[in-house]
Amino acid sequence: MARLSRRKLVAGMGAAPLLADAKLAPAVKADPVLLLCAHYGDLVRRSAALMKRWSDYEGWLGKHRNYYGLSKEEARLLPEARLLFELDDEYWRCQRESVRVLRRLRQVPALTLAGAIAKLSVVAEDIDPDELPSAHRVLLSAISDLRALERKG
Repeated sequence: MARLSRRKLVAGMGAAPLLADAKLAPAVKADPVLLLCAHYGDLVRRSAALMKRWSDYEGWLGKHRNYYGLSKEEARLLPEARLLFELDDEYWRCQRESVRVLRRLRQVPALTLAGAIAKLSVVAEDIDPDELPSAHRVLLSAISDLRALERKG
C-alpha cells in the first residue's frame, strides 16, 4: 500500500471549499462530521501557513533588526516585530480552535462511511508516523479498506 503523506492528506482534505462544491453539499447534509473535518483541515493549513510566515519574518528580523539579541520587552517595543506577535497570536488561536474541533468530533457520530473515513483521516493527520510507525500504517490501511468498501457501495 502506498503511504499517504501528511501533505497529501491535508491537500485532499481541502482540495475545494466544501460548501461551494454542489456534489459535497448533500454529503454534508447527510453527515455533519464532514463539515467538522473540513474545518479542521482548514485550521491545519492556516496554522502551517502562519508558522511559515512567522518563521520567515523572524529570520528577517534577526538578520536586519538584531531581533535575537533583544530581550522580550525590547522585542515587544520594536515596531517591526508587531507582525511577528500578531502571527503568533493568530497561530495559537488556530491551535485552540483545532482542539475544540477535535473535541467536537469525538462527540459527533459519523452517519456515513465518508464521515468515518474523514474522522480517521483527521487522526492520521495528527499521528506522527515517525513516533508510531506501525500504528500509523494500520490506520492508513484501515482508511484504505473503508474507501474500498465505499466504492463497492
